[in-house]
Amino acid sequence: MKGQTEINVVLDFSELTYDGDSQKEQYEDKGNNWVEEWEGKRRVDLADNFISNLNDELKKVDVSFGEYPNAEYTLIVVVLDCDFGAFAGPMSVPAKVKASVKIVKTGSTEVLSSTKKFTESQNPYSAIATPNDFVRMYLAFGELGEELGEKLVKILK
Repeated sequence: MKGQTEINVVLDFSELTYDGDSQKEQYEDKGNNWVEEWEGKRRVDLADNFISNLNDELKKVDVSFGEYPNAEYTLIVVVLDCDFGAFAGPMSVPAKVKASVKIVKTGSTEVLSSTKKFTESQNPYSAIATPNDFVRMYLAFGELGEELGEKLVKILK
């Protein structure tokens, strides 16, 4: 990836579980509006926050990650598990996201980097003031982007 200025990013939700439960189990108690919002606008928001925080870190090495389908390399983030946490005032539980990350040559399935797993949580202090589960997960994806960005900066320097 050295020498590249743009890297494509794909978030893959195909292997997603919810705190270890299947999608079917997660969706059972949710209404259609929740499911439609989660699978639509909210996933776009998660990706945008992840990429924004990732790029904030990578400014240090002049690389930009985003929707660049013609870039030479693609970062694939396979979202493995989402735990929405819980809002309970001072006893709130932060949201967590677990993902594996790999880099491929765009248009290929050949993995160029070893797959790395990350588990990141929203800042525990923000959980106290975040009653909405979508917002908690949004913050967790931001932390994932920041952590990955820090690791990539070390590699690319």
